[in-house]
Amino acid sequence: MGRGRIVPVLWETIKTHRAGGAIAIFTAVIVWAAPAWADIEYDAAILLTTSQPALDIAQNRPSLELHRPTVGAINSAGQLTGSGDAGSNASPQDTRPFFYDPNQATTANLGDLTGDFADQAVTPRNGPSTGMGLNDAGWVVGVSSKTPGTSTADDRPFLWFDDDANHANTLGEMHELNLNPGATFGKALGVNNTGQVLVNGDTGLYRATVSLNAGVLSEPAGRTFIAPADAASMNDVGDVAYTTGNAGFVWRDLNTDNTADAAEITQIPFMSAAAPNASVFGINNAGQVVGTMRNDHFRDIGFIWTDLDGDNSVGFSDLNGNGFFEANETSNEVVRFHGDPAGIDATAGSTFVFDVNDLGVAVGGYFDSSDRRAFVYDSVSGMRFLDDLVGPAFPLNLREADAINNAGQIAAVGRALGAQTDQLALLTPRATTLPGDLDHDGFVGITDLNIVLGNWNQNVPPGDPDLGDPSDDGFVGIEDLNVVLGNWNAGAPPGSTAHIPEPGSAVLMGLTGLTWTWRRHANLQLNSICFEKSERSG
Repeated sequence: MGRGRIVPVLWETIKTHRAGGAIAIFTAVIVWAAPAWADIEYDAAILLTTSQPALDIAQNRPSLELHRPTVGAINSAGQLTGSGDAGSNASPQDTRPFFYDPNQATTANLGDLTGDFADQAVTPRNGPSTGMGLNDAGWVVGVSSKTPGTSTADDRPFLWFDDDANHANTLGEMHELNLNPGATFGKALGVNNTGQVLVNGDTGLYRATVSLNAGVLSEPAGRTFIAPADAASMNDVGDVAYTTGNAGFVWRDLNTDNTADAAEITQIPFMSAAAPNASVFGINNAGQVVGTMRNDHFRDIGFIWTDLDGDNSVGFSDLNGNGFFEANETSNEVVRFHGDPAGIDATAGSTFVFDVNDLGVAVGGYFDSSDRRAFVYDSVSGMRFLDDLVGPAFPLNLREADAINNAGQIAAVGRALGAQTDQLALLTPRATTLPGDLDHDGFVGITDLNIVLGNWNQNVPPGDPDLGDPSDDGFVGIEDLNVVLGNWNAGAPPGSTAHIPEPGSAVLMGLTGLTWTWRRHANLQLNSICFEKSERSG
């Protein structure tokens, strides 16, 4: 339900069938007038001002100026990796990986495999290096150039881990990974929480397994060849989403034989025959895939694909290819981002979805000839621009959101008014611990109830409050309804200090004769819950 809008909702005798005739009957009349309030949901920090670790300062290592950053990944602890430049806006060879640690509020320059930290006083300097992947253990993987120049011939994959916990790159912590079979150069695109690394190079994309014990790197023999690829992402199961040329693919090792069999590879369909192009950028642990499809106007349309029926193919219908949702586009496996209430024009601009967390919350960017805007998407609130969620005092215009973790923290880049370069920002959701507050507004009320009812009898990712599953069982049903009703009117309505809405935003609710007949797993349970009709006003 949208905020700041008057949305009357009328529920009359909803009948839902599941598992051979289970019936739920709910009769209620709900009237809700949402008050206007500031839609600020994130605390934002600009990382350009973070300090260096003590070791970097003691050794006079150049700090990375994150005014021209790239974002590689964010982990569950809010740590970040990517690249920044060490003092020069013009020279790509000054690019080096960074490691941001929020607990220490420091950003370390990781240098490269040769110990070149891009000191401006030292020439020649090696070519560019960058951090591209990060897991929850704090392993950073990426690419390091080992010689001067910007060619890829001397690019090598690396893995860095902070063995001595000093938040900086100490001698011996940067490890060079083996190249793929027959390759002459390569880079590590990602690392998951089971020690699998994606290594890409001139012989293609491979999945390898590595381990670190007491600072000693081990790389067992044998790698899984996937395909030639330009970019790739991997989840903890080892599923890989990758892009080759103009096409996007997903590989799931369904028979666990460590071979990318043709039957296990799903191609993301093209939206338009006139502009056959699709790319994938991310895959989460629920198997959801995000990326872009190109439409008839040669604009890129961001998407999320969820394999709801488990057939390893994209259930997608688009008869016109113009990028707008129309009546003939009924698939619920694919969500796309044009024709959205955010007001995006599919003929003039493009959307890119770069990452998605395990709760299905996705981030990306909108681009047209005059504007760039970062956005976040969830199934309840839809697509929202991040500039509207951080408050008017934040000095950056957020232009692109590149990564999101399961805590909802977002790594984005933005630009101050009149500036010529971007800066890196970290957005952290304003926390709520109120049970039943599914829309995170600090109050349990009509909106939260409608989230449950709107997803009633649906299988959803376990524990996803945005899809109405506060009970964490992967199914929206009576337990989830009880969480909301059991905490009804808890908290304070947004914009008010009272627990009961004022008359201008009243909740008038009649819940009479509420009876649930519910059968799951062939066990019949009868729950009779009676509520006295109540009227509340200021």
